[in-house]
Amino acid sequence: MKEPILEVPGRTFVTADTHFGQPDACASFNRPFPDTAAMQDEIIARFNAVIGPNDLLIHLGDFVGDQGSTKEKARLAASLCERLDAGRIVLVRGNHDPDRPRYREVFDAVHDLLEFRIGADDHRVVCSHYPMRSWRGNRNGSLHLYGHTHGRLEEAGRSTDVGVDSWGFRPILLDDLVSMLLAREILAIPPSRSQQQPIRRGLGD
Repeated sequence: MKEPILEVPGRTFVTADTHFGQPDACASFNRPFPDTAAMQDEIIARFNAVIGPNDLLIHLGDFVGDQGSTKEKARLAASLCERLDAGRIVLVRGNHDPDRPRYREVFDAVHDLLEFRIGADDHRVVCSHYPMRSWRGNRNGSLHLYGHTHGRLEEAGRSTDVGVDSWGFRPILLDDLVSMLLAREILAIPPSRSQQQPIRRGLGD
């Protein structure tokens, strides 16, 4: 049975790392926009070209960037959510998303880690802002979606960076992500602790 997170009449899209409002976002992440205002307008336009009022947008963190107080971030986030055509926006908090009621109430739901199952085969999807080396169910083929790295970290196994810098500043249809990752090999993980020697370090290491 699907978790309530996916009970929407339309489609589900995933994204991360928009960094709205961050003054140096274009320079820091090598984005092809003249300034932050132009970046925001173009990202919103590209989002609204594919998502609609029946759709769910899952944002894996850093909706806003490094700028201002929590009050200012909440005000900006609210104004931008109003411009997005998605029917629901669920946030998985990133390091720039304050864990404060004023900010959390902007979104339909907020999580630090989000897991759900999808499809006829009940595939587990593990969503976090940060990439994981090992995630719940990875040895059994579960999928991992993350942000934070802006396309600068080599992907491993059935995991992928869903940040806007890697996907043409557009959200990605969840079904397409699942199909892409299921075609990859399951990540090889080290043997269990009982099968290997534990790492022990002295104070001088």
